[in-house]
Amino acid sequence: MKVKGSDGYEHSVTSQGQGALNSVLGGLGTASFFGVNAGNLLGGIGRNNAGCPNPQDTPVSRYEAAMMQELAAKDGKIALLESNIYTDQKIADVYERLNKKIDRNRDEQNAINLQQAVYNGVNTAAVECIKGQVAQLMGLTKLVVPNASICPGWGNVTVTPAAAPATGA
Repeated sequence: MKVKGSDGYEHSVTSQGQGALNSVLGGLGTASFFGVNAGNLLGGIGRNNAGCPNPQDTPVSRYEAAMMQELAAKDGKIALLESNIYTDQKIADVYERLNKKIDRNRDEQNAINLQQAVYNGVNTAAVECIKGQVAQLMGLTKLVVPNASICPGWGNVTVTPAAAPATGA
């Protein structure tokens, strides 16, 4: 990767992943230079039984390593895009389920409100009916006010029960 420095010149630098890859490949190259073979260290893992090297075990050039790194970056981008699509689908599913639940709760609340309105109407009618009955009862009775409360000083008034009518037989 080329980076323009503060001195105005372009400098070649590697990314963190490229630097790590170069370190690993450099270490393997050094080990190979000194005659250390990973196959020998691991007991021959990776070799066929005849002792012949696997034709797929070839050194990797820096260009091939760069291509592998680019391919891995593209795979990462593809995985990110696929995960975003999956997340969007899940969010849409949750939104749909939540909307259904809200609608169901709204319908239940409307039914409860209707029941309450009927209850209130019945109670209001019953209270009005009782008020009418109380008024009717009040019309049947007379209120007796003591004489002293009406006109004091006019004297006492004596109320005697009326004599029962005589029945002659």
